[in-house]
Amino acid sequence: MMTNGELNKDKIIIKKPKDVGRLYDKSHFGKTTKGNLLQLDLLEAVFLLDEKKIDVYSEGKKTTLEQLVKLAANKMPRFNIIYTTYKDLRKRGHAVNLVKQKNTGFPQLKKDEQFIVTIFSEQDSFNIYLTKKLTKKTSEKKQEAWYAIVDEEGDITYYNVTSLKVKGENKEHAFQKTEGYLIDDRVVIFDKKSSENLFKKEFYGKPFTDGLQLSLIEALYLVEKKILEVYDINGEKVSKKNLKDTISDLEFLVFKDLKKLGFIVKTGFKFGADFRAYSCHPDEGHAEYLFHVLDAGFSSVWSKVSSVVRLAHSVNKEIIFAVVDKDRIDFVRFGRLKP
Repeated sequence: MMTNGELNKDKIIIKKPKDVGRLYDKSHFGKTTKGNLLQLDLLEAVFLLDEKKIDVYSEGKKTTLEQLVKLAANKMPRFNIIYTTYKDLRKRGHAVNLVKQKNTGFPQLKKDEQFIVTIFSEQDSFNIYLTKKLTKKTSEKKQEAWYAIVDEEGDITYYNVTSLKVKGENKEHAFQKTEGYLIDDRVVIFDKKSSENLFKKEFYGKPFTDGLQLSLIEALYLVEKKILEVYDINGEKVSKKNLKDTISDLEFLVFKDLKKLGFIVKTGFKFGADFRAYSCHPDEGHAEYLFHVLDAGFSSVWSKVSSVVRLAHSVNKEIIFAVVDKDRIDFVRFGRLKP
């Protein structure tokens, strides 16, 4: 026998105890009220009517799915993407409820204390400040933060978004002071012994003739560590300031921080990232992480984020956004998720 519900403003009331038990106790729909009644919100009612699990009546007349959808869309901003995500998660076996507070500016679904799903349309902007704020809040509550991105065809991409403390196992070594020469946008060390030590111990640069060629960011780091002095091809000393002017301040801050945290850091260009990072020596394994360096005010279209995460997963690496706010660096990991 079909379950009947009565539409009362923006709630649907289920009265029969047997129906209340089936929907509330077994399937975790709605909230119980005085008199052992069950109160469904419009989102739940649309889903149950869509699934032909209930009939909804208003003043004795049966309410159609079209009428209920229009009512829900009128009462609930961004109903389409909310319902698309809610239905998908429910069909996957997750009992989720709409979060009432509007602290993010975007709708959210919640599964008890397990996870919170923030829902975006493909047309929305990705904002790293909001992401950092959300991950901090969920981390404090020991919950997972999920993102659901609903594209124009109604398909959903899910991400698990995590505030992360990264740590590598590499230790910095003491190196003998050496000199290098600025040739185009590389610094070349010709001393064979210094080149071998830098490359073998901490994977600096890449062998070049009998020496080593360094990226500018590696060269600047070694200059700051007082291991390297750089000259132009005419023998004139290149100042640290001149080297620094050619490098992104944000990227250099992150590079230094990752080195301090025990990583070997190399360019991530071939993987579409700023850096790739090894937690152990490259002779012992591949780079596990790709880092994108972002200013704290960064925003972008979701398609850019999707391409970055998809590429990282295709090469079995984790994608991490290094968010720089003045001198503070926070790490936020994005992972593809199958709920």
